[in-house]
Amino acid sequence: MKNSKIFIVLLILFFYNSSFAQTSFNVDVLPSNVGGKAEFKRVFEQELIYPESSLKKKIGGKVVFTFSIMKDSSVTNIDASESGAPDINLEAMRLFKLYQWVPAIKEGKYTNSNWSVTFDFDPEKYPKICKQRGFTTFKYLPKTEIDKSGVIYTNPDQIPMYQKGNFALQDFIKENLEYPRQAQLSNIQGKVVVRFVVEPSGLVTNIGIDKSLGGGCDQEALRIIEMIKWYPGMNNEKLVRVQMTYPIYFVLNDEFKDNTNGEQK
Repeated sequence: MKNSKIFIVLLILFFYNSSFAQTSFNVDVLPSNVGGKAEFKRVFEQELIYPESSLKKKIGGKVVFTFSIMKDSSVTNIDASESGAPDINLEAMRLFKLYQWVPAIKEGKYTNSNWSVTFDFDPEKYPKICKQRGFTTFKYLPKTEIDKSGVIYTNPDQIPMYQKGNFALQDFIKENLEYPRQAQLSNIQGKVVVRFVVEPSGLVTNIGIDKSLGGGCDQEALRIIEMIKWYPGMNNEKLVRVQMTYPIYFVLNDEFKDNTNGEQK
């Protein structure tokens, strides 16, 4: 009995200290944000603008969101804990609204479920985050208004465009794509379709896979999309969030294809 109590306490501590906490145990596949835990962390570090007052006073804290993810991917019943600093609470809510969600699956179908995520604000880590991402504040196109509604458009007046022009995008991908070794050895060819949101800043969030290929190609496609620099989309002369999908093609040259002996030509 004593060992059982210790195990339960440790389990509670594990979930409390995690960025994700499971609050629904009766599903076959747990819900998640688009892109999973790695994308959750990447978006947080990319999008975080630490409140100036709390940063100067070196105030940190955690804000925990518990909520329901519905089978249509919408979010309801949002409840947020208080960090002790109002400006941190506001920034946490702004960040939370950026994420898209994937519903839980039960018996092969999407279903409603509850979930919980934690935003951990640490003033000591923020300078390092800014150094790694290369900026402290977002840079927007000059003389443009920003749509702050949070609405994600699929067909705006002006779609996002690669900063060097869409005709140059394929050249950029060819120059930077590294064909995964596993895919080479397995003769895997085809396309990975990546889904993502281009923010008003031109940065990308919610990167996920719409069509998988395997052999390491999915991971390489995600890496490429993260590298692309975009001019943001516009609607009614405002910078807006835009949902996009983009195919990344993997085509083997003869030098990479396997022969019948399992050796490279």
